[in-house]
Amino acid sequence: MKTSASEFNEAQLRRDVALSRRLGADVHLLASITPVDEAVRNTARELCNAAGLELEALDQADLRPAAHKPVPATAADGLGRLRTATADLAALIEKGKPVSHGQVAWILKTASGGAAPVPGHIAALSWALTEHGDDATDLLLRLLGVLDAAVRSTAPPAGRRRGNYRPPRRRSLAN
Repeated sequence: MKTSASEFNEAQLRRDVALSRRLGADVHLLASITPVDEAVRNTARELCNAAGLELEALDQADLRPAAHKPVPATAADGLGRLRTATADLAALIEKGKPVSHGQVAWILKTASGGAAPVPGHIAALSWALTEHGDDATDLLLRLLGVLDAAVRSTAPPAGRRRGNYRPPRRRSLAN
């Protein structure tokens, strides 16, 4: 595994394939988070064939695909997604069973509008639910009330087109 495909020169490929063979591997993995050009793949394939190894080449297209991160069309859309995710999480917790990592990932994906959650975020929320699960339901239900009010305050009034609406300005606390 290399952080840049430019690190794969012929000498490096020879050492890597030889190491895979010495370790008794059936498959040699050539991986980089940047694109690996065809010349490097061909050289690695030839070396693997000579060593009796199968080549598995993974690069940016496989390891770091372009993430489609949808942006909410409006503040109300973003708040609505967060509200839905919060309600779903509260419902899971109220069942009294542990919330799995998969369920946490699904909640985070809902909140983000479909973008894949980061593993660290999944682990952090899972830990918080494990450590503070008893208090989480009350907190989430209070948060739902706040999100409901926020969604209502950012939604355009009936009859107004979405693009022409501007929410009222916040009043200064100093006044």
